[in-house]
Amino acid sequence: MERVNLDEIYTNLSLIDQSDPLKITPITYEDLFTNDGSLNLSRRLLFQGEGGVGKTTLCSKIAWDWCQGRILKDLDMVLVIPLRDVTDGKSIGGIVQKYFSDMNPATQDQIDRYILKNLNRIVIVFDGFDEFSGKLEERSSSEVIRILGLEQYQSCKVIVTTRPWRKHEFTVVKSLAEAYTFIKVDGFNEDNLRMYIKKYFRTREKDALAESLITFMEENDVIQSNMAPFPIYCAMLCLMWEEFSEERRMEMTKMQTFSEIFGEMISFLEEHYASKACQNFENQNAVWHLKEAGRAIQDISEIALNGVLQNNMTFPEDRFRECRDAMETCCRVGVLTIERDVIKRRRRRNVNIQSFVSSTVSFPHKLFQEYIGRVYIENVYTDNRAEYNQLKNKLLAQFEQFRYLLYFISTLRDEIRLDIISGLTRCAHQYFCVDVAFECHTEEAAKAVGERWDEYKLSPDMSEHTKSGVVFMVRCNQVRSLRIDRLNCGRTLLLDLAEGMCSSCVLRKVTVDLFNSTFQTDFYKVVADKASICQIQDLALTISYWNDNLQYQSSMGKELARWVCTMQSISNFSVRCHNLPSGFFSTAAEMAKSCQVCELSMVIDSGRISESEATAAAEFLCHIPHLRCARITCDEIPRTFFTTIDSQTTTCKEQLIEGITINEKPLTQLLSDKHESTTKQDDFINIADGTGFPSLELATMHDHSTVTEAVVDHDADLKISSESRRTDFYTAVRLDDD
Repeated sequence: MERVNLDEIYTNLSLIDQSDPLKITPITYEDLFTNDGSLNLSRRLLFQGEGGVGKTTLCSKIAWDWCQGRILKDLDMVLVIPLRDVTDGKSIGGIVQKYFSDMNPATQDQIDRYILKNLNRIVIVFDGFDEFSGKLEERSSSEVIRILGLEQYQSCKVIVTTRPWRKHEFTVVKSLAEAYTFIKVDGFNEDNLRMYIKKYFRTREKDALAESLITFMEENDVIQSNMAPFPIYCAMLCLMWEEFSEERRMEMTKMQTFSEIFGEMISFLEEHYASKACQNFENQNAVWHLKEAGRAIQDISEIALNGVLQNNMTFPEDRFRECRDAMETCCRVGVLTIERDVIKRRRRRNVNIQSFVSSTVSFPHKLFQEYIGRVYIENVYTDNRAEYNQLKNKLLAQFEQFRYLLYFISTLRDEIRLDIISGLTRCAHQYFCVDVAFECHTEEAAKAVGERWDEYKLSPDMSEHTKSGVVFMVRCNQVRSLRIDRLNCGRTLLLDLAEGMCSSCVLRKVTVDLFNSTFQTDFYKVVADKASICQIQDLALTISYWNDNLQYQSSMGKELARWVCTMQSISNFSVRCHNLPSGFFSTAAEMAKSCQVCELSMVIDSGRISESEATAAAEFLCHIPHLRCARITCDEIPRTFFTTIDSQTTTCKEQLIEGITINEKPLTQLLSDKHESTTKQDDFINIADGTGFPSLELATMHDHSTVTEAVVDHDADLKISSESRRTDFYTAVRLDDD
């Protein structure tokens, strides 16, 4: 991997409102350092983001841009402290001093005093709070904790990064929640991704490879949503895409999970090591080196796992004394790095003369450590079941902390992953288990979760990974009830969802609100085409948005009608919308005789439908064979709806009319009112001629004729007036005894 050019970092950020976690405000990197007060940022910032999303790179960029004089120009010092390397008990001066050159005479006490005197001119960046062993509730344990907990350096600018699972330590304490501004590191967006890939391959004069990788990621929105935002995965994909054959690239296009891509990456590093170890990859020597790499990873897996459990990613070289050969092989493979530093002269008097060189070994990223640590779980499952159970119980007790480790463990053999997932269903929340089952990607894992829960939702506050997991559960026949709440996702996932909903043999109830989705037409076409095998019994739709394009509306309306009228198991259907799209009622009327709906509910929020829609709606209702009741809510329903129903001669007409309500009024009553209205209009004409009743009130008159004002001679003590209205008008005519 190449060094990162910090002038070209594409990090997207979002401001999180702690009072409303769903309220996300996109901000730019530059916004962090403006002083206009528009964002009301506090002196303390907490950046949260998943592993590999670019938190550490963001810290490095802040320090680099300060060095270049681009930001924080009024400050004297920006200190970036990787918390993974910090041990309890050290002061900030002691932590910082080890990064100074041997020529710098500053002592720990001098650095501490300088910081204390210049708090307003210093920024301290604590990177990787999730990798730090200290806890905020134990504030006296270290100076780092006291600073983070507002007990020291209150006026100093402080930046913290963490994975989401440790954010709660700042939010549960009111004073900390008010002192910190919480910002989410979103990683790459679509434009960032394209730019990153093009620049990666442009330096190698392989633009065609760049375009093919971009096409692959754009066509597979599961990969694009789950992995593309993470720079570490993008770097992996670029590296493998460049090195792999066309056939191997095709295999890559089938990847959907973090575990799959990490497994492929480790295999790639092992193969790369073996190919460098010998000239001919086909000979037996290459195979030996490949096996050697695998054995070396196994040998260091216990150290990797213990480090994850203890929040430790950096180890003294001596920690590997019993597997030194394996350590050196892993360094050559690329899953370990070793740094050897000459101990500064001022410290030599405190150490043995043979130890002037300090060596530390670390993993290139915590995700590598977690992936390798999972191997030890498999080893002890076979060799020491008691130790396995102890490790399992620790992981389950702190499942959020060990999310990615549990993801990777789910790729182990069936007995282990099913044991882990079964344990999670007893202690973790539903959608965490869904995430792990998705990483496992087997029907047995989905079944283990499905036995615990059979009602699921898809909502905008879910991660793309969790959405993919829910769709996976649907496709594995583990979901009986599904609520889709304003889902706006990529085309691939939406079509997978449509396929799964129709092919599921257990899904019975679906509530859908496809809010403002670009791919609604594609979704409805798939469910309409496969509706005959769909076993949904209860379908409720909320249509929050329709594209203004009339052709788009018509197409979607027809597909929606085909879906409803072709399903063989549907019993209850309800829909709520601003306006049903053109094409729905006309297609539904044509297909009504095949519709199996028994109970129907429609709410038209706009309050009106056209005459042609009203006619088609009436024909649809009258020809549904098994319809027992229908509830329609719409303020203005044209007279043609009532006349069409009244004119039908179907055998079930009387029973049907008894079961229909319009705006909560029985249709039988409304039809009776319409007939009475016609009689009253004839009386109205008689009154205009000076005859009729001395007092009459007409309400709700629908008629094609035009009513003009009529006034009777005052001698008759009678006055009549009304307004001319269009066909579906409402008018009130009152005759008063004068």
